[in-house]
Amino acid sequence: MTFLQRIKKPAEIYVLLATFIFTEQFDRNLNLEAVEEGAIKNFLEVAHAFLDAFTNHMQPIGAIFFGYTFILIVLNLANKGVRKGVDILAIFLSLCWILELVIMNLLLVAPIKSPVLLIVELLLFIPIILICFSWWYWRINEGRSIRNLPPAILVCDAPGAMEYFFFAAEVCFDYSQDSCKTAPSKAVRLLNGFVVLDVFGLTLSRAVDLAIG
Repeated sequence: MTFLQRIKKPAEIYVLLATFIFTEQFDRNLNLEAVEEGAIKNFLEVAHAFLDAFTNHMQPIGAIFFGYTFILIVLNLANKGVRKGVDILAIFLSLCWILELVIMNLLLVAPIKSPVLLIVELLLFIPIILICFSWWYWRINEGRSIRNLPPAILVCDAPGAMEYFFFAAEVCFDYSQDSCKTAPSKAVRLLNGFVVLDVFGLTLSRAVDLAIG
C-alpha cells in the first residue's frame, strides 16, 4: 500500500468530519442577538448551548470528540478494525444534526431582526443534511454487503460516494421509493424527504413574508 493510499484509508471518517466542520461553523455563526426576545429565543439559547457543548473543543464533550476521532484515524491507518467505533462517531454527529434541524425550524419561525442570519445558517445546513443522508444510505448498503445480502438501496450497479450524494440530493425532485427495498432504507428515505421539505418549505414561506414585509 502506497503512502497516498494509506492516507486515504480513513476516507469515511474524513467525510464525517466534513459534516462536523459545517456543524461547527453553523454553531459559531448562530448570532442570537439577531433574534428578538421571546420564548423562541429562549429555546434557541438552550439548543445553542447543547450544540456548543458538542462541538467546542474547549468543552469536555467536544474535547472527547476530537480525541476519539483522532484515535479512530490512527487505528484505521494501523489497519485495526474500527467499524463499530466509526458508527458511534456517526451516531454522535447525528445528534448534532438533529439539534441543528431543531435550530433551523426555530429560526424559520422566530422574529429575527436580520434575514442574513437565516440565509447563512441555511447555506451551512444544506451540505450537512446531504452528506449525513449520503452516509446513512451508504452504511445501510455496506452493512448488508458485509452479511452477503442484496443491497437495500438500488442506486446504480457499483455506487460510489458521489452516487449516494446525488441520491440524497435528488429527493427534492424524486422520492425514489422503488429504489429502497427494505423498511430501514424506506424510513431513511422518508426522513430525508421530510427534512428537505420541512427546511425548504419553511424557508420559502419566510422569504415570501420578508418580501411582502
